[in-house]
Amino acid sequence: MKRITSKEIALSGISAAFAVIAVVLSYYVTMLTLAFYALASVALTLPLLGESGRGTVLAYVASVGLCFLFVGYIAVMPYVIMFGPYTILFYYLRKYLKKWYFCLPIKVAFANLSFLATFYAVGLTLEDFPIVETLPVWSKYVVIYLVLTAAFVVFDTAFDRLYGMLSERFGSKLRS
Repeated sequence: MKRITSKEIALSGISAAFAVIAVVLSYYVTMLTLAFYALASVALTLPLLGESGRGTVLAYVASVGLCFLFVGYIAVMPYVIMFGPYTILFYYLRKYLKKWYFCLPIKVAFANLSFLATFYAVGLTLEDFPIVETLPVWSKYVVIYLVLTAAFVVFDTAFDRLYGMLSERFGSKLRS
């Protein structure tokens, strides 16, 4: 097994710091909560640009630990359950499966399980979604998950393109 280099540790530390800043900002700037969670997810890609999956896992673990120190349990849960692990999943799917039509069903299944876990970890109820108030109970869940899945597919596409752009621009500098 290859040893972890000081460069990987440094990139992981910088990435973890950016992720923590984004999660803390998501707590204090409530209008942009999802945008800051997405930014925290993008911040974890810094070690990935240097082809370091281990560095991303290290950055994720460090950022989760620090986030629990700075903000409350409920504010960190979406990052812990969905946005942080998504970056790690993204890297390994991109590395081993490569084709989008193999990766997308796995990512959607991960997203729906993450939505469900976040739903219960944060303690949300159907009353927290006033848009689906007039629908029957069974269809409320269907509509909520369809909307969240559509939003996730948009996020995944934007994340993939942004990662490609960052990799093209900075990847060679971080790999050397």
